[in-house]
Amino acid sequence: MFGPAVTIATVGHPVNPKMREYMYTDPVTIEDNCWIGAGTTICPGVHIGENSVIGAGSVVVHDIPANSVAAGNPCKVIREIGE
Repeated sequence: MFGPAVTIATVGHPVNPKMREYMYTDPVTIEDNCWIGAGTTICPGVHIGENSVIGAGSVVVHDIPANSVAAGNPCKVIREIGE
């Protein structure tokens, strides 16, 4: 499930000023049964594990493990999802 205004970016650019004219792609993987909150930005190369919840307005720059609740800028795991 995706809230409104979610951005999934798969294109990036090098930080090195001499190489900024180049761009690269890095896939984003979102596994089954995830809930992505409104206004979240998911950056290139990120993997979000199954059943995870990403809080609204988060900026996801690192992988999020399965069964996690994560939020913030940068997005960090707050807790695991239990039964």
